[in-house]
Amino acid sequence: MPGWPYLSVTDATPNDLWVEIAGLLEPLDIRALQTTCRALNRALYRKPVWAVALRQVCREHSLFLPTFPIDKMDTRQLFRAAMGPYRFRSLIEGTGSFAGHAADAPALKPAHGPIGHQVGVPQTGASYLVPGGRFFLTFDCNVLALWDFGLVGSVSQPRRMAHLDFPPGTFIGFEAGYVFMDVSMYQDSLRVVVAGGSRRVR
Repeated sequence: MPGWPYLSVTDATPNDLWVEIAGLLEPLDIRALQTTCRALNRALYRKPVWAVALRQVCREHSLFLPTFPIDKMDTRQLFRAAMGPYRFRSLIEGTGSFAGHAADAPALKPAHGPIGHQVGVPQTGASYLVPGGRFFLTFDCNVLALWDFGLVGSVSQPRRMAHLDFPPGTFIGFEAGYVFMDVSMYQDSLRVVVAGGSRRVR
């Protein structure tokens, strides 16, 4: 009985179709396909594939899409960003235990030191870390500021991207012990509501 003729799925499938297929998969599934053979690894380890995967991750995990400059990122950066939530979950599940709550548990040390005071990020008032970990909002009744911590994995210092200065007396938050900020994401923009002790809203 003659054997079946050999059919190369990877050679017979256009690259555009692999991008479409990858768009229907979770990043973990794309990674699993990559490990099946060298041909699929080459076909799927491409910027368009992981750009689609990262956008999907942002939607599923409610991450702020502008966190990632997708057009400027290379394939490796896109891959790492798309796999980030899964690596974090694996890390927590692999090392987490109830022993961490014990009185004699060792103190955890942060991967990076605290932000230096010379950077100028306010230490008091209301603050909000935008989902994605790159952008940070601060409000101290005098200034509403948007900070950029840089792309995940970078060692750049935080920089103030934008700010809105309020005239003196607009808010009396600290005097009245009340300062409030609410943030919502809308597509590629942020909507911010702030209030102080005077109950005025801007």
